[in-house]
Amino acid sequence: MGLIKLLWDLYYFPRHHEFTPVPDDWPPDGSMHFVKCTDEAQKAVPCTHIQYEFSSNVGEDDRRIVKLSMEVMEQLCVSHQVLTEIQSGKEYSKKQRWHPEQFTVRYHHFLENLNASISTYAKDEKNLVILTEGFDATAFWAYKSLATEDYCFFDFYTFPCEQVFSNAQNAAEAMAAEKYDLWLSLSEYGPCALYITLNPETVDADTIQKIIESTCKEHQILFQNPPHP
Repeated sequence: MGLIKLLWDLYYFPRHHEFTPVPDDWPPDGSMHFVKCTDEAQKAVPCTHIQYEFSSNVGEDDRRIVKLSMEVMEQLCVSHQVLTEIQSGKEYSKKQRWHPEQFTVRYHHFLENLNASISTYAKDEKNLVILTEGFDATAFWAYKSLATEDYCFFDFYTFPCEQVFSNAQNAAEAMAAEKYDLWLSLSEYGPCALYITLNPETVDADTIQKIIESTCKEHQILFQNPPHP
């Protein structure tokens, strides 16, 4: 019976991961990096900003990135207003008479019923923004905990300290106009990574790297950037 169960587990729940081949001088498996994204990726960000990636050196599905990223973002957002943007990626057929509420709608209703002092703005049922003081991961973990057919993308934005918003809609307008210091995008679909897009005039990439390196060290994780090409 034990052998049968072992074979069953190996077939349906493989314990190994498929890794992207890397050069011999690449940092070891289990280590993390913080590197500037490729020129091709930079085309997707404002010309005033630069995008970096915090991820695993080997293994694109390293789930440790999620928890580490939460700690890094909390430190990066201290003393800043933060705009959390939640976008639902679920599409329902127009012929479908009824479908479950998007998470964005459910969470918006929850905050309204709670009479929370947090400012929110929803331009439609698939997009919700939340303005908070400092980093707040409550919405992210609520999404993870709820039973939902939806799948959502979370992005976090910080602004200059002197730029104070009275509500989420105004902050969303500034975000759309690319007037942010930091854009933090946690990717879980595809390569697991935290994409950090920064304004080099107001944010120091070396300071961010020190925060990431310190966070990795606290968790006994090796931080080592790969060699330059």
